[in-house]
Amino acid sequence: MAAQIPTTPSEMRAWIRQHRGPANSALKLTTIPTPTAPESTSQDVLIRVSHVSLQYSTEFGLKTIPSLPLTGPWIPELELSGSIVAAGSGAPAELRDLGTQVVAFQNIPALMLGHGVLAEYVRLPGSQVVRIDGIEMASASGINGAGSTAMKMIRTAGVREGHRVLVNGASGSVGSVLVQLCKLRGASVVGVASGGNEEMVRWLGVDEFIDYKKHELPVYLTQEYREKPFDFVLDCVGSQALFANSPAYLKPEGAVVNIGMLEGMFGTACNMLFNTWLPTWLGGVPRRYITFSTPPARDDAVYLARLIEEGHVRVPVDSVFDMEDAVHAYERISTKRARGKVVIKVCRD
Repeated sequence: MAAQIPTTPSEMRAWIRQHRGPANSALKLTTIPTPTAPESTSQDVLIRVSHVSLQYSTEFGLKTIPSLPLTGPWIPELELSGSIVAAGSGAPAELRDLGTQVVAFQNIPALMLGHGVLAEYVRLPGSQVVRIDGIEMASASGINGAGSTAMKMIRTAGVREGHRVLVNGASGSVGSVLVQLCKLRGASVVGVASGGNEEMVRWLGVDEFIDYKKHELPVYLTQEYREKPFDFVLDCVGSQALFANSPAYLKPEGAVVNIGMLEGMFGTACNMLFNTWLPTWLGGVPRRYITFSTPPARDDAVYLARLIEEGHVRVPVDSVFDMEDAVHAYERISTKRARGKVVIKVCRD
């Protein structure tokens, strides 16, 4: 039989998009029916949401993705922390105990249809949920998005002991985790961020720090690292100039791995096309350029949760906003100056 808490309310609060547009005009906090409890043989779980971590890409989605008919309320956001309130017997055994603390994520197709997680209760397949123990819930809510992206970047690059890597955007949600994972692999890390974030970035463990506001970054890197070039440049910002000038400070066999969109969706798409396919005899940069989509992965979340529980990694939190103040949270993340994750506290204590 499915396990269930009988006091789960019939209605819940959720933020929904009323129409396409920026968060401050498109989103509305309202009341909608609570998802039904999983059937007795279901693999799903019902989660009482504690915290939701915001994504930089949400603002773009709110403005551009059309609402489709027959899909119900369009709810944003991808990842959360919370506790199990109901579970089908087909769910993983470690998720069936009521009250179990978890992190979870929505898959991208469902998110595109508006089935996000910025609500008090969420029903998800057990394959998208990971049990956690002893992790602060605001920080835990950022494990899936930032953590999976950072893991994919270092795996794709092949960062290992003895490598020297540059992390651009080292104070951001992905960059802050990326620095720590690179250090765990034994790499030497140079972190780039604004001077106001130097203390935080050094606390993360970087070997050297660069204030991009004090230097024209490609010029400075050329001057300082021509004789000791990087094995990889891990760009969480999306600076085309960083790649275009990379032969001066990146080893010939190295690569720039980019997940940022500093120059907007169209500009980034054009850069990706030219950076990947333009031959050097037509002016292409003689270095590898790698970019990819970064959907969350359960295996990464399991691995990262264990690292956090053991004290090897932390997911920094920039700020936590109450559920009613979600629009202000979007305003904060839109500045692109957040130091770690911007989080919404959903549950009522």
